[in-house]
Amino acid sequence: MRSIFEENDVVCAEVRGFQHDGSLHLQARSQKYGKLQRGQLLTVPAYLVKRRKLHFHHLEQYDVDLILGCNGFIWVGEHVVVREIADLKEDEQKLSAEAETFTPIETRRHICRLANAARLLSALGFTLTVELIIQTAEASVSSNVEINDMLGAEFYVQTAEGEAKRRGDLLGKKR
Repeated sequence: MRSIFEENDVVCAEVRGFQHDGSLHLQARSQKYGKLQRGQLLTVPAYLVKRRKLHFHHLEQYDVDLILGCNGFIWVGEHVVVREIADLKEDEQKLSAEAETFTPIETRRHICRLANAARLLSALGFTLTVELIIQTAEASVSSNVEINDMLGAEFYVQTAEGEAKRRGDLLGKKR
């Protein structure tokens, strides 16, 4: 493992078990697990992440991957194409060339907007789902809110009012 990963790398894996000394047994059963690069790692209270069958999301409209971990860790990063094992040796040769490529600026903006949407929803205490994160990011675009202004008081109020209205509408439909 130490030949693949270095300390402070961000990795995605399943916890297989705990040892008596507090260490963990991790497993990576498929190519979707591994080192996470070119994105942002967020930490939110674990109770805000809604437990679902699927926690890995490819947001095609943004070319971004979103991982909502039940432990409160959220990863928003550039989409990584899962490759077949036969392609891995060929990819190792291309590794140095790939390291020189950069994430497109538009993808970086999408990563930042989605990450700020998750931060905002977490600060408001809303349960985080992929749908609500996308909805909040799209609301910021439609309101012409800059990425850095998403964490300002005005957009907080707008988001809270929108969610209150949505919940009120749901209650009205149930009656």
